[in-house]
Amino acid sequence: MTTAGVPRYVIGCSGDRRSRDAVRLGAALARDVGAELEIVLVLRTDDPYQQVYPPVGDISPVLHRQAHQWLREAAALVPEEVTARTHVREARSVPAGLVEAATEFGAAMIVVGAGTGGGRLTLGSVVNSLLHSSPVPVALAPRRYPGDEPITRLYAAVGTRPGAHQVIREAVEAVERSGLELELLSFLEGEAADPDATEQARRRVEEHLEAAAAEARRTRPVTVRVASGRTLKKAAQDVDWAPGGILLIGSSRLAQGRQTFLGTTAARLLKHIPVPMVVVPRPLPEDAPDQTEKEAAS
Repeated sequence: MTTAGVPRYVIGCSGDRRSRDAVRLGAALARDVGAELEIVLVLRTDDPYQQVYPPVGDISPVLHRQAHQWLREAAALVPEEVTARTHVREARSVPAGLVEAATEFGAAMIVVGAGTGGGRLTLGSVVNSLLHSSPVPVALAPRRYPGDEPITRLYAAVGTRPGAHQVIREAVEAVERSGLELELLSFLEGEAADPDATEQARRRVEEHLEAAAAEARRTRPVTVRVASGRTLKKAAQDVDWAPGGILLIGSSRLAQGRQTFLGTTAARLLKHIPVPMVVVPRPLPEDAPDQTEKEAAS
């Protein structure tokens, strides 16, 4: 049974370490807003036109038994105060199955583990596909995410191009539901030969951030910060990341319709931040008519 009006998060599970990271992050996020978790393991269906050689019998019962075992192990990681259910789904691909599950459950978010390589957040094929197609926000759990720190601060990455209003809107809604502290961030990469030019660029970004914060400050306190450095890595290191922080970032303007599309800057930033990241879909134009008109007029 589910409770009407309670947000639901789909957690991608595959029985590996990334799955455990995703479950821990999903549980931490769920505690803040009273959400419920739908832990989903997707089994890929065979292509009916593909011949299997050497021929084998039907192994689906074995796969389903293993899937349910992995789901039981994942559910055991969820604290008692968080409601969680487990599901086995079949689909042509894991990303497609997770998106279908999110649609079926009316989920507000898909949570996956994204730590595989040297960086804490990296893109495997499943994560990469989700970040270029999901109709709902996608949360990425860093490698070895412990989940023992409560989520206390929401960082929202605000660019200077049109479309930043969507990230701010999502951030304001999130902090109103959860009571988190909100900090708006802009990353300023590179240094001009002229120090005065560098300072002018920083001042312009700060002014843009302050204007963006004005909307959010109608309901709660907001801090702003320009993180700068010679490289994007140095700029990311300029941020005093809270242990219980999470970064909200928007999708590229290349996104089609209401879906996620990870931009180049966000993809590079993945390697350098120590906190979970949530990628927000780009809205349809009609989702924000007032802001669209303002941008067109500017």
